[in-house]
Amino acid sequence: MVEVDAPARAGTGKPFLVRIATWYPLEDLAVEWEGGTVRPAVTVRSGKSEAPVLLGVDLRAETGVRTLTVTARIWGHERRFSRTVEVVESAWQEETLTVPPKMIDPPESERPRIERERELMRAARGTVSPERYWTLPFTRPVKGKMLSRFGLHRVFNGTTAGRHTGLDFRAWLGTPLHAIAAGRVVLTGHFYYAGNCVFLDHGNGLVTMSCHMSKVLVKDGDLVEAGQTIGLSGATGRVTGAHLHLAAFVQGAVVDPETLLKITDGNSFE
Repeated sequence: MVEVDAPARAGTGKPFLVRIATWYPLEDLAVEWEGGTVRPAVTVRSGKSEAPVLLGVDLRAETGVRTLTVTARIWGHERRFSRTVEVVESAWQEETLTVPPKMIDPPESERPRIERERELMRAARGTVSPERYWTLPFTRPVKGKMLSRFGLHRVFNGTTAGRHTGLDFRAWLGTPLHAIAAGRVVLTGHFYYAGNCVFLDHGNGLVTMSCHMSKVLVKDGDLVEAGQTIGLSGATGRVTGAHLHLAAFVQGAVVDPETLLKITDGNSFE
């Protein structure tokens, strides 16, 4: 009755695409995954209801078998479908960097600011809006070479300081930076670690963050198109030089942008 195409396995820190389709009149749709619920936008083509859903496994998630549940309302009746997805550990490497000491151990005077910024960013990355602005494939944000990959164990000034939760691109100072998909600007600002930054809500739980800009060219509430210039590359925040740090979140989970950029769909659901 309802086709639910989901992968059997997914790695930690990895996004994945679920395709839902039915020839029956689909009145409502909800997808439950990892304690969250998203109601994906549904399109009808030639009488068939279709909905792509981007989900993911957080970088720090535990391994094991998870259940993905789809609830569909058809002719006034709810029908539930489930799939199991095995979460496996992804392989990550290590990276050593040198930055100013204040970016490792910030002054006490900066700590309230950092905490306020974390709360703002946490709220922005968890945005799950009913509209779906994104379509496949996603647009590369800049032509520069991919540098530091997602998930790296990072050692700053000889001290292990967590994981790399984004993907870095080479982008000389002033290089135009582009939105990977259409979306709405939900947060901009200058942050202690991220520098000048733009959060884009691409709809249905997909949010991207572009960091370290020299100049932001959009403002909160703006609607942008795929490939639109949203800012210029820079070296603001905790950096070793000018570049783009791109982060991606699905339903609040931090996932690998590089994997996201590789997702394709022959039907595209556009």
